Amino acid sequence: MIFESQMYGRKFWALSLAIGIIATSACSGKSDSRGFRGTEPNSRQFTINESLGSVEFSKGATIGNSKSLNVAIGSGAFRPLSESNDVFYTITDRGPTLDCADSEAVTGIANFCDGNPGTVFAISDYSPQIIKWQLSGIGTGLTLEQSEVITLTGSDGAAINGLPNPFTSAYVETPYDNQGNVLPRSADGIDPEALVRLNNGNFWVADEYGPSLLLVSSTGEILERQVPAGLTGQLAAANYPVSGNIIPAIFERRAIDRGIEALALSPDNKYLYFFMQGPLDNPTNGAAESRIVRVAKVELNADGTAKEMVGEYLYRLDAPSQFAIKSRSENKGDLDGDNFVAQSDVTINEAIAIDTDYVIVVEQAKTVSKFYRLNLANATNILGGPWDQEATSPSLEQTTLPTDVKFITKQLGFDSLTMPLPKGISPLAENIEGFALLDANFAVVLNDNNYGITGLSSTVKVLPIGAFVVTSSAPIEPNLDYTKSASFAVGNAIALAGDTTNKRLFAVNGQNNSVDVLDVTDPLAPVSATPATLDLAAAATDAGITLGAPKWVTTSGSHVAVALDNSDQQAKGIVALYLLSDLSLVATFEVGASPKMAIFDLLSSRIFVANEGQPSDDFSNDPEGSISVIDLRDGVNVAEVEEISFAEFNASGIRAQELPAGVRVHAGATVAQDLEPEHIAVTLDNTKLFVTLQENNAVAVINLADNSIDRIVALGSKDFGVKGNELDVKADNAVDIRSWPGVYGLYQPDEVGAYRFANQNYFITANEGRPRIYSAYSDQVNASDLAVDNGNPSATAAADPAMLGGLKVSNEDGDTDNDNDVDEITAFGARSFAIWNQQGELLFDSGSDLAMVTAASLGANFNDADTASPFNGAAPKSIALVSSLNRIYAFVSLQRAGGIAIYDITSPMGVQFVQYVNNRDFGAATGDKGADGITTFFIGTKAYLGVANAESDNVRIFELNSGVSTTTE
Repeated sequence: MIFESQMYGRKFWALSLAIGIIATSACSGKSDSRGFRGTEPNSRQFTINESLGSVEFSKGATIGNSKSLNVAIGSGAFRPLSESNDVFYTITDRGPTLDCADSEAVTGIANFCDGNPGTVFAISDYSPQIIKWQLSGIGTGLTLEQSEVITLTGSDGAAINGLPNPFTSAYVETPYDNQGNVLPRSADGIDPEALVRLNNGNFWVADEYGPSLLLVSSTGEILERQVPAGLTGQLAAANYPVSGNIIPAIFERRAIDRGIEALALSPDNKYLYFFMQGPLDNPTNGAAESRIVRVAKVELNADGTAKEMVGEYLYRLDAPSQFAIKSRSENKGDLDGDNFVAQSDVTINEAIAIDTDYVIVVEQAKTVSKFYRLNLANATNILGGPWDQEATSPSLEQTTLPTDVKFITKQLGFDSLTMPLPKGISPLAENIEGFALLDANFAVVLNDNNYGITGLSSTVKVLPIGAFVVTSSAPIEPNLDYTKSASFAVGNAIALAGDTTNKRLFAVNGQNNSVDVLDVTDPLAPVSATPATLDLAAAATDAGITLGAPKWVTTSGSHVAVALDNSDQQAKGIVALYLLSDLSLVATFEVGASPKMAIFDLLSSRIFVANEGQPSDDFSNDPEGSISVIDLRDGVNVAEVEEISFAEFNASGIRAQELPAGVRVHAGATVAQDLEPEHIAVTLDNTKLFVTLQENNAVAVINLADNSIDRIVALGSKDFGVKGNELDVKADNAVDIRSWPGVYGLYQPDEVGAYRFANQNYFITANEGRPRIYSAYSDQVNASDLAVDNGNPSATAAADPAMLGGLKVSNEDGDTDNDNDVDEITAFGARSFAIWNQQGELLFDSGSDLAMVTAASLGANFNDADTASPFNGAAPKSIALVSSLNRIYAFVSLQRAGGIAIYDITSPMGVQFVQYVNNRDFGAATGDKGADGITTFFIGTKAYLGVANAESDNVRIFELNSGVSTTTE
């Protein structure tokens, strides 16, 4: 069994290490069976201060600052498998440099480059070096020593330099010396950023300038430099051989300082992988906000020379919001003031190949480093295709998610923001560019300190993070395929529940007000079961009421429970309980008004019911919302029902002061009347409930030890003016996803799920959004109907129906200064899914990703043929969580767009898009429409996903493909 019916958090090995009696060490760990050949691994950090002397800056008669410099060893690191575990190599880059725009702070001289863009080379004749390092000693006596220094040279033995090349077609920076003079560019110059060592003793070195690959002998001689096709003639004066038969010409469009940054060598020395540091400037600098990075695979000959490039794959960088946490208690991580950093700050810095097509990379923004496992085997190989043609428009880097291209699978192993380092080890610094595995547990991590020119030190940290980042096999991910699915007619299908034991699927049929029973002995050929429906009439008789509509169905190991409205929606509803064995009615239980959803706890001993307490259309009768707890622990016959009320939060209640100001409460109702529980999730430790209060834009946290309300969390709003939170607001049959400063979205989640990671509870919400629309009251208007404060940057657009004016917004929110105008234009729904910690602090929001994903797949038909753009976009509705191979995946139904989006959510810091599927034919008006409730179930050894499609009146059953068929060469 690859999939698991319950989600389990990834086992987290705490780094609880005793402190050694040395300031920069922690206690020793245990090495694997390979050992350290006399050197015991332990957590330790070393500061490297090898002096390069000092440099004085001057310009004409102006004397500037003098700066002491030291060797920067951390541009790349590598441990050859052919040598002992305590040996690794590092490489320096082009030498100490400054951006001309930032030079005054270091040089002490204004306009050092005469106001021109360029780079100051403090030591213009610096020669890059490869350094061999040796760890020795035991325990806290661990030491680090240089054992060899190899200077890079040309064919004649003369040392090469780090100056930019004289390219005429590629982007080139202007170099200046320490006196502000323009330096000549050099055909010999290279900017090394990574290295690997072959079994024969030679090296491959990555260079940013070309970008290029350099084959270097064991003594430092450059044997060959491979540059993008078409650039060889521009390096005719180089003091080493130059070739252009491996790297496609498109790579010359690298941005300045964004060339080849990382190299990885397969253990058999057959393949060399190279990673661009960031997106290409393709076709212009306008691609700076792209998240697409190219990764290449080069086949090597037996002697280690390059044979041919055999693969080119796409890596999707994380968004800047995934490198920081902004919460009510504190902001931490990589931020620019109160804002996230720019997308262009997110880079790939280092790589290690564990096996063929199985690679570890370091991704970093500023100080937050993430170590990802990658699988290239199932990624689409774009080599030689249209994305390699400079004439392709829009270019790859101008495309958010290219169609029919599968990105590299990436799974987070370790992040420096939320996962602890051993005591005595300082936090990881900026520019982590060196990473080498010493054994299965320990790795060395190094920073590039730019030779100390801005005061940073070079550090080498020996850290026990290997077990987090390396697993026995390359990462895989599940997927859905309509060829392995089936459809069954169910009118206005809204909710599903599976019965694995008896091979049944229950579906709430909103058209017939029934709960249909499907026989899924063969899930891809479902038929009506016998009986074909649950006996709801028997439940009505038993409860002595006239039934309204069934709203939800849920199963346990032995029962199926149905939440049922009273015919008078403002009256008490019921939950009907049936035996799974023969579907006979066991009992009915009176619950609160308008029961919307029911769920069993993890032991099947209690049923929790979300009672919406919806008001009548004229608001003359507004019952209280509540949560019912049906306790079956002493048996069904003596079960007790307890109702959890919100009355203590009323204005006169004893907990009134605990109600956050951001909880939306209609002025004409008490708090208890206005709070409308929508959906419930049970934590995997069975101790708490997370209850969405959709219209109120809040979540209630319930303690199950005593059935008390722990807290009510106001979810706040999402800023649609922030980069990464773009949306389309117009129904104009076009994709127009853009930022709208001054426009916000209430989260207002519908369904909620719960899971655990690193021994912490999290909940995930589908942020659909919902206004209140009744005959007596509505809080929804067009943005053009609002009196928007002139200080709002979108005020003019809001008044224009052809711009922002058609967006459906709240007339009750956004007056932040109480002056009777709207300061923040507030829409319904965040058009996303989000992950929150147990305290209700936001850790991840998918931003505009659902819009981008659906637009890439559907074009102008996204957002329900663009008709939903003024409302709530794709309308994320329901969530099913599935555990597979220690990963947690969220399957999110999109009600307006249709279809299912899959994300790996295992760590909130490493959420990754996996797949989006949708079979709608908008021209023929066929396919699944109105995706609502979803569920997973298991038949034999296979897992299945059921999707209730309310508008196309069907249930879709998918077989879940675990992805285990992954193969490598």
